Amino acid sequence: MKPCYCLCLLWLLAASVRAQANPPPMMLRSDGTSEVSMRGHLSRFVDSTGQLSIRQVIDRQQTGQFRPAVSLTDRQDFGYNTTATHWLYFELVAPTNIPKPVRLMLEIEYANLDELELLEVSHGTIRSLGLTGNHFVFSQRPYRNNNYVFPIQLRAGQTAGYYLRLRQPYAILSFFVRLWHRPAFLASDRSEYFLWGMFVGIICIVAVLNLVMLLALRDWIYFWYSLYLHFITMHLFSDAGLGFQYLWPTLPHLNDYLPVYLYVWAAMVAQLTFMQYFIRQNRHNSRIFRWVNGFKAFVTFALVAAITVQWLGVPGREQYLYRMVSLTTSCFVLVVTGLTILSLLEPGRRTGTREPMVRYYGYALAVQFMGYGLVATINFCQGQGWVLPFDVETYIVLGLTVLIDLVFFTYGLAYRYTHAQHRNQQLELNVLQSRQQAQQQVINSLEEERRRLAQDLHDDIGPLLATAKGYLSRLDRTSQATPLQQAQRLLDEAADELRTLAHQLMPRALERNDLVNAIAEVSRVLSRRGIPVEFVSAGEVKPLDGQRAQLVFSMATQLIRNAQRHQRVTDVTVQLLYHDNYLTLSVEDNGLPTPIADTDRANLRAKADLLKADLLIDSTDDGNSVMLSEVITNPVPA
Repeated sequence: MKPCYCLCLLWLLAASVRAQANPPPMMLRSDGTSEVSMRGHLSRFVDSTGQLSIRQVIDRQQTGQFRPAVSLTDRQDFGYNTTATHWLYFELVAPTNIPKPVRLMLEIEYANLDELELLEVSHGTIRSLGLTGNHFVFSQRPYRNNNYVFPIQLRAGQTAGYYLRLRQPYAILSFFVRLWHRPAFLASDRSEYFLWGMFVGIICIVAVLNLVMLLALRDWIYFWYSLYLHFITMHLFSDAGLGFQYLWPTLPHLNDYLPVYLYVWAAMVAQLTFMQYFIRQNRHNSRIFRWVNGFKAFVTFALVAAITVQWLGVPGREQYLYRMVSLTTSCFVLVVTGLTILSLLEPGRRTGTREPMVRYYGYALAVQFMGYGLVATINFCQGQGWVLPFDVETYIVLGLTVLIDLVFFTYGLAYRYTHAQHRNQQLELNVLQSRQQAQQQVINSLEEERRRLAQDLHDDIGPLLATAKGYLSRLDRTSQATPLQQAQRLLDEAADELRTLAHQLMPRALERNDLVNAIAEVSRVLSRRGIPVEFVSAGEVKPLDGQRAQLVFSMATQLIRNAQRHQRVTDVTVQLLYHDNYLTLSVEDNGLPTPIADTDRANLRAKADLLKADLLIDSTDDGNSVMLSEVITNPVPA
């Protein structure tokens, strides 16, 4: 009795193992219009020799050597593969009550598999449904798609087994496998390509805008940002299979250069350079600058070396190149992260405050590092062959990260441009203020010199002339010689001219802050010795401070003298008009059109700038006119 019990137990265990080794077939529905779940229906087998034929593999499947796929999702992770060939098996049963054959699409969603083939076994007949992979031209694919897609067709009541053979030597083997009813696949495929089109359109628009800004502003940050967008987009294209589909469909050997990784390296160089421009890092203000440049040079050298090894066909490269490039990429990511964090922290330690551009770049980078961290986690789990609890392609994560970064960095560039423009305007304003201060100092010095000269003429030279005239008067009473009388007359004229000049340099009315009487007085004095000058003043007088009044008086005197020297001039009119919040000074003459000398024009412009006044100079056939319009902001109490 006991031996019978043991035999029954062994038979049950064997049946259990066999049932576990052979998942049940998938019973297709007649009205299926969506994705067909393959979970629990896939089994897998590893041919460690890579030499088994399809019939030998069929024998192993029938003897229970295939094991159920343990993945909880549609992803199949085999980890790092050397020379083994991997097989997946599933069985389909078509319904019997259908008028037309069932049309399905098997999609392998990973674009960088070296070689894969789908074989159909039905009623003892073996039929290949397509041989494709990265080592074959794109046109060889059974269905034109960025992923590997195999059309399947089953008649009513037909049962067929399918063997998917995969070869990916010396690389990570991880992919999604999905089975669709054809209408559902076409709808999903159209949506995916539409989203890719939108993504590429956004990238192209931003890239063109950056190139326009580069040409307009000659700021190289826009070039490096466009270059970063190009490299990261090409990385996504390579990872999604769009690069092979649209850019090099007849050159499958380009896939051997591992563009998925090398475009990441190029993007690192472009992004670090973009960061340096963005936070204005240079050798004068950063100790990290030379380390960043050194790392960029090393990455560029490694990029050239990886391309050269593949281009020269170095023997044995298939065994070590992929693993070395993938491991180097992980190390590069860590170094980039460290250098970026140090670069962002350095300005704060140096100045004690966090600059807005540095803080903003840090926010954008935090989002980027979160995406990169998730991708690194997925890649690590794939390399170890660990089962993930979710289904997501790394290029989708990176694509979303790039879109978020696009918003951050585009806004950041706009903010940087506005900030730079404001800073330049502030610098221009500071330069203008410095220039005005310098002009003010020069004019103050000149006015002070005028005041001193007027005082010296009045206090020193005037008394000397008066004394000389007194001596000549004595001689005139004792001797009526004509030369003495002429000398006395010349001394009278010199004394009169001296008093006039002294009053022009510093009139007493101006010392009392009486601009109207000061200009009226100088007009009367100059009228007596030259062309008649008519002075007109109107409006409620609003006194100016001493310096502004001195500048207006100085300009009036200069303009009157200039007008009197014009050819064929017979009269000069001076108008000083007070309005509600501004005054106008105009000097007009009826002489021939005469341009103002460059030195006089520059002097007048400088004084007008100091007054923050408008200066209008005009010359016509009717004469010449100069008008000064000055805003009165804070009138001085009378």
